[in-house]
Amino acid sequence: MVSLSVLDVALVAPGCTARQALHDVVRTAVAADACGYHRFWVAEHHNSPRCAGSSPAVLISHIAAVTHRIRVGSGGVMLTNHAPLTIAEQFAVLQSLHDDRIDLGVGRATGGTDSSTLLDRALRRPPQARAEFPLLLDELVGFLYGRWPGGHAFQDLELSPALPVPPGVFVLGASENGARTAAARGLPFAYGAHLGPKSRPAALDRYRSAFSPGPLGTSPHVIASVNVQCAETDEEAERLAHDTAAARFRQKHTATSPGVALPEPRERYLIGRMLEDLQLVRGGPATVSAGLRRLAATLGADEIMLVPYDITAAGRERTLRLTAAAWTPPAQHDRPRAAGRQGRPAVS
Repeated sequence: MVSLSVLDVALVAPGCTARQALHDVVRTAVAADACGYHRFWVAEHHNSPRCAGSSPAVLISHIAAVTHRIRVGSGGVMLTNHAPLTIAEQFAVLQSLHDDRIDLGVGRATGGTDSSTLLDRALRRPPQARAEFPLLLDELVGFLYGRWPGGHAFQDLELSPALPVPPGVFVLGASENGARTAAARGLPFAYGAHLGPKSRPAALDRYRSAFSPGPLGTSPHVIASVNVQCAETDEEAERLAHDTAAARFRQKHTATSPGVALPEPRERYLIGRMLEDLQLVRGGPATVSAGLRRLAATLGADEIMLVPYDITAAGRERTLRLTAAAWTPPAQHDRPRAAGRQGRPAVS
C-alpha cells in the first residue's frame, strides 16, 4: 500500500508574518502526526521573503519535540550550501534526541534564486558546488554510515555523536541528474512532482533502470511530492484552489512589479495558467484519494508526499485531515505501527 507523507515549505501567506508562518508549520506537523501520516519534511530556502524555512535542522528539532510518532526530516537540506560533516553532526544529534525518527533529504540547489551569485557568495558556495554534489553526498554518507572508499582522506574521522541507527538519507530531485545520483548509491529518490513543469517524469525511469543495490538500499524507493487541496466537496476545493492561486499570484506580482496593476482579463488568464501548470490534485476527499492513487500508479511511487496548497494553517489541516480519512479506514488511524526508514506508516 502506498504511504502518505507531508512536505511543508513554510510559505508566508499574504498578510502573514514569517514568525507566524513558522508556528503554522509546527501546527501542521502536529496535525499530520495526529492524522497518521508517515513523514513530515521541511525545506531550506534563502533570500526568499515568501518562504520562512531557512534552517531545516532547527525547525526539525522543534517539530520532533512536539510530535510523537511521525518521522520528521528535511525536504531538503541543500547540501551544496554546507560542509557534509556539519550536516552529519546536526542530524546525528537530532537522531539521538528524537527516537531514531529523523530523515535527511538532500538536494543540490541553493534554496534561493537560481541566478543569485550574490547569495552564492553569502553562503560561501563555490561556483563548482552543483557539480560536486555527488562527492559531497558521498562524504555525508561516509560520516553517517562509516562507509568510505579505501584510502579516503576522511576515513579516520569519527562522527560525534556515534549512531547505532543513522537517519535515513534521501536524494531530492526533479531531473535525471538527481535520479542518477540516487540510483548509483542505492538511495531512495524523492521526486519533486509538485514543481510542475520543472519536473521530468523520465527521471523516475532513469532512477529505476540505473539503480545499484547496496548496503543503503536493496531496491528502488520513490517518494513523489504533489500539491494537494482537499475540501468537503469538489466545488469547494475548486473555489479554494482558485482563491489560493490568485492570492499567491498577486503576492508574487506585487513583489516583482510593485505599483503595476494588471488588467483584470490579463490577471484572470495568468491565474488560470498558473493553475494549469501546477501538479495539483484537488477536490473532495474521494476525488483527491482517487487522484493520488492514479498518480502513484502512473509514477510507480512507494510514497506520496502531500504539499498542502492552502495558504492558511487551518486550510492545510483540513486538507490533511480529509485526505487521511478518505485514504485509510478511520479504525486504523490510531493504531500505532513501526515506522522505519522506509517502513509502513499508519496512513497507508
